Amino acid sequence: MQIITKNENKILLLIKNNLSKYPESISYDTIREILDMSETEVVDLLKSLEDKEFVFIDSSDKIVTYNDLNQEVKTVEDKSALKKYMLNKTEEDAYEIMKHLIEKYEGYAPCYIVEGELLYGDLKLSPKKTYNNIVSLENQNLIKKIKRVDGEYYTI
Repeated sequence: MQIITKNENKILLLIKNNLSKYPESISYDTIREILDMSETEVVDLLKSLEDKEFVFIDSSDKIVTYNDLNQEVKTVEDKSALKKYMLNKTEEDAYEIMKHLIEKYEGYAPCYIVEGELLYGDLKLSPKKTYNNIVSLENQNLIKKIKRVDGEYYTI
């Protein structure tokens, strides 16, 4: 599932609703005129959609071709809401990873293993994001850090 902003969704809907007129591609100018947006705004939105693999942009001809318009999407208000949603999604993903590790280590996962998995595993979080996610999960009482004779551990 892809998460997109309302303005990105407007462009996708425009393309989907006009597939009969523009079956393979559409120009920047057509999108700009129909949606009454500035060219820079359209270009930024199209680049974002290209990063999410909905479209492909040919900058030299100002043509947009379609990759996969039928992906499942979730629409959010704007980029700040997108960032907030992604943070929550990152916390959820981190929690799932931590739960798996804690189960694997029979209820107590070593801190260095958990932190290493968040830093270098699938999420590849920065040290700051790793710390923020762990603290957030601790504040929500989803995980707990405990000290044992042989080191520090996380548990649920």
